[in-house]
Amino acid sequence: MGSLRPLNYLALVFGFLCWSANAPGQFARPTVDPAAADRGAKIYGGSCAKCHGADTRGTATGADLVRSTVVLHDRLNSLHGAELAAVLETGPNHHFKYDQEKLFDLSQFLVQSVNKTLRSGYSNQPTDLLNGDAKAGEAYFAGAGGCVKCHSVTGDLAGIGKRYSPAILQQKFLFPNSGPRFSRTGPPVQKMQVTVTLSSGKALSGSLIYIDDFAVSLRDDKGIYQSFARGEGLKVRTVDPYAAHVALLDRYTDTDIHNLTTYLETLK
Repeated sequence: MGSLRPLNYLALVFGFLCWSANAPGQFARPTVDPAAADRGAKIYGGSCAKCHGADTRGTATGADLVRSTVVLHDRLNSLHGAELAAVLETGPNHHFKYDQEKLFDLSQFLVQSVNKTLRSGYSNQPTDLLNGDAKAGEAYFAGAGGCVKCHSVTGDLAGIGKRYSPAILQQKFLFPNSGPRFSRTGPPVQKMQVTVTLSSGKALSGSLIYIDDFAVSLRDDKGIYQSFARGEGLKVRTVDPYAAHVALLDRYTDTDIHNLTTYLETLK
């Protein structure tokens, strides 16, 4: 159900591309209506489980729905089945037409399945991280990946292969803003930057602390906290220091990721 982009599902699952209204960088926490999920489980069991598996993780004839971008968009953005409808009606081997209530129930069951996977995981330890081609990874680093625009193997990345395990190494280039959760070493995570321009034309810049539709706050380079009500005349511009990494999430293939991990691991 839906095309699969390797590793993009992690970005969708953990909200790397989504700013919660509660705090910058906080990922979404989709909730589930248990009664609706139970009804959705019956719909799934009758129409979908044969191909996609009782656990929604796929079979030889049907895709893993936990990794489906359609399902994950639906979960992250609380679409309640809005994107599922077209796939169910027109997708390969799909001939199901459900009303909005049944789409909601099916959506809730699938969200529940993703949430369960996040708690239990596919396996306890990552495997086969270094089965790529180091030479191809080097070419990607210098070419299509554009890594050399910001990084140097004799500068900031010198010896990185001996500083981190392959799992942490891969995590760092896929999701660099999550570094402190995995290692106490290395450079600190850079914060989202923001510039607030007042109606008078005065501009104030600093590290973003909070932002939603009604307010924005920052801490400037002197450590002073400032907060502003968002309204007519106030302009807000944010700059993500990891924008290049975010852009790559939509372009990586599994092969690119494994090749790049294998290459970086050789930088001892």
